[in-house]
Amino acid sequence: MTRIGIRTDANGIIATGHVMRCLAIADALREIGEVPVFITADDSPRVLIQKKGYECISLKSDWQCMNGELENLEQIIKANGIEVLLVDSYFVTKAYFEKLHNLVKTMYIEDLVKEIYDVTAVVCYAGYYEELALEKRYPSQVKLLLGMDYTPLRTVFSRLPEKKISPEIREMVVLSGGTDKYGFLRRFSLFILETPFFKTLETIHVICGKYYGEYEELVREFEGSRKLYFHKEVDNIERYMLSADVAVSAAGVTIYELCAAGVPAIIYTMADNQQKNAEFFMKNGLMEYAGDLRCDPVVERILVLLQGRHQDLRYRRELSESMKNAVDGKGAWRIAEELCRM
Repeated sequence: MTRIGIRTDANGIIATGHVMRCLAIADALREIGEVPVFITADDSPRVLIQKKGYECISLKSDWQCMNGELENLEQIIKANGIEVLLVDSYFVTKAYFEKLHNLVKTMYIEDLVKEIYDVTAVVCYAGYYEELALEKRYPSQVKLLLGMDYTPLRTVFSRLPEKKISPEIREMVVLSGGTDKYGFLRRFSLFILETPFFKTLETIHVICGKYYGEYEELVREFEGSRKLYFHKEVDNIERYMLSADVAVSAAGVTIYELCAAGVPAIIYTMADNQQKNAEFFMKNGLMEYAGDLRCDPVVERILVLLQGRHQDLRYRRELSESMKNAVDGKGAWRIAEELCRM
């Protein structure tokens, strides 16, 4: 059986987005009959990966300096008989892929396009992929998997029940991704509690990611607040999405999950690599954008948006349908099938 390796990282700085989408692809590979091995710079994501039943090999290297790991990585590739390597990191270099391409076939998950790399295949599932001109910039022999059909979501997102849109907003889900370095979750919770809008709600589920370091303090601070419920590292995020009338989320991988689930959403950014996502989703009428946490009054804008068009049942129904049409949840399968063909 062909061995497939997955080279990615997660930690308190870059959060879990890279690993989570790679785990989605790994699950699709496993259903096909291929069981990949994960290779990481350090042990930070080990528990997350092993919890899903995959082997995790640590390079004991600096995740920000990937050229320094090449000698060790080559040994791991040869020792494990890896023939195809999926790479998901923003810290790759041209020299890194030039070396790897002599050892294995490589697929790279891309959304920044800082360089044109020596790879076998490229995945760019960003809705704005046409702006990146990948078809012109990469040579014809490189296989390009472009557009939101290749969004790598967990298998469950391709099998969700129909989203029910309620006449009124009664339940919300609030998400920040794997980390929350600007303290959005606490700021939003404090703000929404003091608004008349809060009185119209029945439940707000606040989802804290794996690297959210103040979860216990957050729970204690709001323990007397009815309607506010805090959760950390949930395995069934789709449950909270399907029950929510509206979502508030950072513009990372989660917004593609919200699309597949058909949950009307307001999004915000807190990192440069989220900006184009947010702009694309707003421009195409899929989500409303409240701004950048680093410079905009995001919390206040969210309330304005919640009290705007989201109060219109017809608007939310049309939005939900457009979102589901944009992302069908089968992207991980499509990537897995291409990896097997490689």
